[in-house]
Amino acid sequence: MKNLPTSQRKHRSERHALLMIWSIVGLGGMALFGYGHLKLQESRASVDWPTANGRIITSQVESHEDEDGTTYSADIVYVYNVEGTEHSSNVVVIGGHEYSAHSVVRRYPVDKVVSVSYAPDDVANAVLEPGVESYFFQKWGISAATGSLFFALIFNTLLRVAAGEERSLPDKLVIYPVKGLWLSLGFGARHPFILAVLVTAGIYLSTLDLWGLEYLFATAAAVYLLVLIFALYFKFLGWLTSLTETS
Repeated sequence: MKNLPTSQRKHRSERHALLMIWSIVGLGGMALFGYGHLKLQESRASVDWPTANGRIITSQVESHEDEDGTTYSADIVYVYNVEGTEHSSNVVVIGGHEYSAHSVVRRYPVDKVVSVSYAPDDVANAVLEPGVESYFFQKWGISAATGSLFFALIFNTLLRVAAGEERSLPDKLVIYPVKGLWLSLGFGARHPFILAVLVTAGIYLSTLDLWGLEYLFATAAAVYLLVLIFALYFKFLGWLTSLTETS
């Protein structure tokens, strides 16, 4: 590396730093995925946990405001008694739930008597809805892992091209799909019907539970939709121009 020109050494250092950052993000995503998998197994096992009568003592919607707007979360707390000792918990679904905050509060109002499932080896570990499978952490984990891999490949290729380095296999894995996407967009711009089919397919795939890949399809659908709008707009301008010329 000492024999490399200064510009190439700079690009290589930048590339290594970016790869390190995206590697950390990817490892974090994998850790999140693993944590979600453990919680999923725990949720499945909770079906066989013993139960105790409990009572809701807190049920309210909390609002959180930031620069992106207002979000809401449900604060649910319940108490239950096991062998004469009172315990409390706030877990509705192990691994987190995707219910709306208002619907959870309506479902579990204050003073409602509920059935609480608790772990036999740790009675403080309890849940209101045993066996409900949540993929919340897996979705975020796989999104972070695949997203970091995607951006790592993109930035690695861009910096290698900028440094004039010889193309490697990872570079080709980025360049050829991008060329294919570019050609498909160009072809779709000339044939709006085909582009509309791609948009429809992307929207449909984005509604499926595909372990985080639905976000990728949603992004692709948004890109194709944007190109479709521009294609139709220029078609419309061409039609107006033809009317002007004929008149």
